[in-house]
Amino acid sequence: MTDPTCRTPSCTSPVNAPESLMHYLKCAICMDVLKDPVTTTCGHTFCMVCLNRHMINSNKLCPLCKSNLPELKVNLVLKEIIKELYKPRTPSPDEFTGQPGEVPCDVCSEGPKFKAVKSCLICLSSYCKRHLNGHRKLHFKGHKLVAPLNDTEKWACRVHGRPLELYSVSEGKLICSLCVQKGTHLVSLEEETDKKKAEIDGVVSEIKLRIQKRDENGKELDNSAGNCLDLINQEIKKMRQVFGDIKKAVQKAEDEALKPLEDRKRQVEQEGEDLKKGLQEMMTTLIKTMSDLQKVKDEEDPVFFIQNYPSTTIVDKDDDWTSVFLDTELSFGTIKNTEVAMMANIRNEFTKLSEIVDVTLDPDTANAQLRISDDMRQVQNSVETRDVSDRPERFDMFGSILGQNRLTDSRAFWVVEVGNKQGWDIGVASEEANRKGQLSLKPSQGYWAIVHYNGDSYAALEDTPILLSLSNAPCKVGVFVDYNEKLVSFYDMEAETHIYSFTNCAFGTVIRPYFSPHNNQEDPLIICPVNMNE
Repeated sequence: MTDPTCRTPSCTSPVNAPESLMHYLKCAICMDVLKDPVTTTCGHTFCMVCLNRHMINSNKLCPLCKSNLPELKVNLVLKEIIKELYKPRTPSPDEFTGQPGEVPCDVCSEGPKFKAVKSCLICLSSYCKRHLNGHRKLHFKGHKLVAPLNDTEKWACRVHGRPLELYSVSEGKLICSLCVQKGTHLVSLEEETDKKKAEIDGVVSEIKLRIQKRDENGKELDNSAGNCLDLINQEIKKMRQVFGDIKKAVQKAEDEALKPLEDRKRQVEQEGEDLKKGLQEMMTTLIKTMSDLQKVKDEEDPVFFIQNYPSTTIVDKDDDWTSVFLDTELSFGTIKNTEVAMMANIRNEFTKLSEIVDVTLDPDTANAQLRISDDMRQVQNSVETRDVSDRPERFDMFGSILGQNRLTDSRAFWVVEVGNKQGWDIGVASEEANRKGQLSLKPSQGYWAIVHYNGDSYAALEDTPILLSLSNAPCKVGVFVDYNEKLVSFYDMEAETHIYSFTNCAFGTVIRPYFSPHNNQEDPLIICPVNMNE
């Protein structure tokens, strides 16, 4: 077992020995650093104590090669080498023990310099933890200690070399006690610091308020531009729906009608983008200014704070965007006039572009409570239930009926007089659409129709119904079908306006006109002979 009293060299790591030499400096018996090394005639080296103990029990044989061992003598050269390698390293007196960027103690003179933990603004010196204790004595009371400073001379008066410990309100600068003149308005650094921090708080609050207002301006711009653009897009959609059916015939008129809308749309988009860009740039500037002011405010050193204060508190108050607005006034008067004029042309073009069909009603599909005129052009609800056979093609619960006309691969147009009826359905239905039980009138079920209900409400029966806003209740409804273009459009024939269009319709094979007079008996639905001059 190794004697702990002789292992003092191993208590420290080798300061000057490279790792590659370590295993050569260890005793093969105790596996520790050689103590009083002895080299045998066979060339092996051991600790003196370790080898003496081994020889007592091994007839003076080498522990490694079993050679005979003579009298032992300490290898003085190797002993001194090991001693030198394991000697503790002492730093030079003027060497700094801190990390790069840390401030050295100004008082450390004997031995290495330690890093400072505080600087005194009165003594203009920096102190390590040990020397700071002496600075806390009574006669140093009142000295201002701050975080370590690299250059304390910047906190001294350039005229007198004294600490800058007062603020001259009259001169607006830091001064030392020797700079004081009679009548000078003086305040402490702390008082001036608190005052200027309060000013920064006020500026920061103002900036936050202005940022909030800019954000509100931006949202208002988004809403105004969005609403205006929605209105424009709705009008564009209506125009395209009107002119799309007869595009080749009225292409020039369509372009003329869309041009003011497109111009206005680009103008609104550009104006909105420019205003938002200006707001964003202002917000970015304000946020940066606020961040800079906050950094100055957080500075612990009052000298640095006050010296940097004047250049950071200026905020431009002239750039006020609170009155920013986007001109979203939009007059569609000219466009509406154009649309009315186009309807006059459309009436002439329908005779060329559509196959005018003479629609008549199919009694075999009529619900038992519907009464049909002899000419098969009028239908209305009746209190009496007719005695009819329950045919597969008949509507059994809904008061509905189909036209006899079967439409495939063609265009068709017909007009239905609805008069003052308080409710009705008009449209087209697929030949394969279900007619039994509770029906779901929507395109996915093979129905493309508009509905009038509750006296003054209108809707397009899409898969998700769309409420229609009509300025006037139509008395005559025109239905236009373009089978190949997958289009069904409805028009107010007297007002000469477009009501609604179903697009991308999945018709299947055959479609037929669809009608429902609803549960009121006052007036019938009447299929009118098509007269484009009406």
